[in-house]
Amino acid sequence: MIDGRPAYRMLQSVVLVAVIAPAASVRADVERFGARDGEAIELWRVTHDPLVRDHAEYHNTQCWSPDGRYLSYVHYAADEREYGAQTAAEVHLFDLLSREDVCVDRGSGPRWANKHNWLSYARFHPDDGPKSAEGTQVIWLDVDTGTKTRIAYGVSYFKETDCDDRWLYAERVPDGGRREAVRIPIQADSEPEVLPGTWGVGYNSLYVNPTRPIIVSRDHNYRDYYYSPKGTRDVPFVARHFFDHDLAGKCLSAPFPIMDGSHFAWSGDGAYFLAGNGPLRGRKWDEPLPANIHFLANTAVGDVCPCGFSGRWLCGSTGGGRGPLRVADTRSGDGWVATKTYSFLCFPGSKDNSGPYDIDAKGSPDGTKIAFVSTYDLKDGPAAQIAGEFTGDRIVVRSTQGFPAKGRLVNAAGFGGEVLSYERKTPTSFEGIARGLYGTDAEARLRKGQTLTSFETMVIAEEDRKAGLLPSKSIRSIVRDMASPLMWQRSSDLYVAVVRLPDRPHLRRVQDGVELIPGENHWEIAGYHVLRDGEKITDKPLAAGASMKLPGGGQYRAIAVERSGLESERSLPLGTQAAATLNVLHEIPTNFSWTHERYMIRGGEVSEEQGMRSSEVARETVHLHDGVIHREWLRHGQLLRRHDLNLEGKPIRRLHYRGGKLAERQYYDRDGGHVSTERFDSDGFITESIRGRYHWWYERGVPQRFESGAALFVNDGDRWIRKH
Repeated sequence: MIDGRPAYRMLQSVVLVAVIAPAASVRADVERFGARDGEAIELWRVTHDPLVRDHAEYHNTQCWSPDGRYLSYVHYAADEREYGAQTAAEVHLFDLLSREDVCVDRGSGPRWANKHNWLSYARFHPDDGPKSAEGTQVIWLDVDTGTKTRIAYGVSYFKETDCDDRWLYAERVPDGGRREAVRIPIQADSEPEVLPGTWGVGYNSLYVNPTRPIIVSRDHNYRDYYYSPKGTRDVPFVARHFFDHDLAGKCLSAPFPIMDGSHFAWSGDGAYFLAGNGPLRGRKWDEPLPANIHFLANTAVGDVCPCGFSGRWLCGSTGGGRGPLRVADTRSGDGWVATKTYSFLCFPGSKDNSGPYDIDAKGSPDGTKIAFVSTYDLKDGPAAQIAGEFTGDRIVVRSTQGFPAKGRLVNAAGFGGEVLSYERKTPTSFEGIARGLYGTDAEARLRKGQTLTSFETMVIAEEDRKAGLLPSKSIRSIVRDMASPLMWQRSSDLYVAVVRLPDRPHLRRVQDGVELIPGENHWEIAGYHVLRDGEKITDKPLAAGASMKLPGGGQYRAIAVERSGLESERSLPLGTQAAATLNVLHEIPTNFSWTHERYMIRGGEVSEEQGMRSSEVARETVHLHDGVIHREWLRHGQLLRRHDLNLEGKPIRRLHYRGGKLAERQYYDRDGGHVSTERFDSDGFITESIRGRYHWWYERGVPQRFESGAALFVNDGDRWIRKH
């Protein structure tokens, strides 16, 4: 029994060892190097084989274990001559603690539980009795114990587990039937349970909340973007309807429309249902429908994804899913580029073939790291930013350093992209340009600010192509021409961007000694080092629940250490006069807070009572490490304005109130430039959202009009009609 719930029992007597291939592991240290652009602290290359595709699943599917120790991914490394093209895939785990890469099984679709180090996946073509004809097995792996249990047959389209890790939600396609939504009890030899009612099932649907007993289902009764009748498209997609369901499948809501955006996900804390392909925004999970779609930060993303369990950080990519990798801090609303990823593949034509190169980013439990994939060599591959307009035979760039004297370039404009060649280079230009090589788009844009990469880096040299090994199936299915150099472009490797350090712990004196309080986010923390007067006095990190004798008087600090080895900054110092016992706590005590409030009048601090009586007072929320993070202005106790400050102390989110109610929300960039505005009515509904040339109008949560430059679209019930 785990957590007192019988559904979690480990049924050792039915563990199916005989039908599960043993895992193989290899030592695989990551390559660590600095990011050439963006604000990432460091990049780690986890896998490095350009001949095969390593993929950490779709953007809204978690690849991090709940304790941050493991990364799951699918490795298309099995020889197709042996297994066949449809099953040439392996489920792998990379252990960031032991630095081992473990081949779990031949299969696909790895899915982590929310609270336990449990991994479910589809195992290909078992041969273990009468049910083997149903195809795949569904395997439940307890990573901590190594125990594998078969829980079902015949399902391979997985979604997520529920918030209590009792059910695995999925879709299946019965022989000759239509897709149906199912859930599988996480127990040995279960029968998938078909969810009642009509569900919007299919690719990119069924969004299971990680912390609450609710699922959002998407209605797929709409016309595809590419086949919509003229005049019925929105920008960039057509209308979607969504339904709220409980975990048993009962529909809790009438359909609510989101008529702009796509690529949806839940925030890590389950508080917001996020909409990508535009400004970073989301619907509060419990806001009565129809509900507001709130702007959450000053940045925009395409494939949106959670970054940490707290919900504070979000991440995503822009540019058709290929980057750059963006991060947002919803506490302040600030957003920034962590790193450029340069992930791209050139194909003939220009339709959306982005799947093989989408970076599919997602953050680790504490939001310190983001896993993503890229087809480009981010350590050694060169990149050049266009510095002027293209003049026909010459492209002026900031620098051609790292490129060969003569070669080919990748122009990642549009979905198909373009391969160009150049006859010579100078320090700041490529000359003798020929465009549209190998059937790629010769009309693709070349504009100032774009980045060009090296096709010589992208293409796999003939001497490096393993005998008999076919190019990646994801590339082969699009290029088709085996003689084309496009066939031998690099497949994706798995990377990690370190975007912030772990949260610092805190030392405080209590009556019977000293307590070590874990940082605000500590799901990934393995333990803590203790320092006395700047010198480390622990041989190995102290785990939560441990205690130690502090040897005597001095100034003590602590450092949090992740299972990945990443370390926090030092805690604030605590001085002691004599020896004491240090106790490492599991959780943050309820009588401790990282923040406190203070009231300021003309630069001087006053009491709360004085502040609430004043005609002009600033109420500040002060963080123990970050300083002032929120500043509010009140008049006789009524809220007038609020600024949410980033780590540089700059006001990014600015809120204005009327009669104590939110009337307007604005976002600004770090330079003080205005980014967006939302206006609210007296009932709390957003009436207008404005960001650049995009302008939305709403009536009580339902979108009515959308303007993009000179184009105006009007809601016609379940679609957008273009008026001009």
